[in-house]
Amino acid sequence: MFNKMFSNIDLMHRGLDAAWMRHSVISHNIANVDTPGYKAQHVEFESVLKAAMRGDGGIQMTVTHPGHIQIHPPNPAQARPVTVTDNHYTIRMDDNNVDIDHQMAQMVQNTIQYNALSDRVTSSFSRLKLVIREGR
Repeated sequence: MFNKMFSNIDLMHRGLDAAWMRHSVISHNIANVDTPGYKAQHVEFESVLKAAMRGDGGIQMTVTHPGHIQIHPPNPAQARPVTVTDNHYTIRMDDNNVDIDHQMAQMVQNTIQYNALSDRVTSSFSRLKLVIREGR
């Protein structure tokens, strides 16, 4: 029971780290909205986590015979947020591609996600505290 609970808390912790990183990247984009040539960045975490959950690029198991099937077990602990620069488009003549409306919407969405994850972690620790207290 505790292993599952702590693995869930670890996943939520990774989500909080990604949201924190995303907030920083969005803030940086907003600060550079008028910088000529600046290219917006974004954080990819959900796709990296999904790939880790599917086992794409996971840890390879030992194969002792050429006929064995290669298995990549799911390993969400390897999921780390990644910052990606958007070089695919330009929306202004000065080669800047920051869309302030999109960035502000992303900031609001990220704040809601961060608060929800934070509430879930707090709730998980409150349940654990209750179990420890009532177990006396």
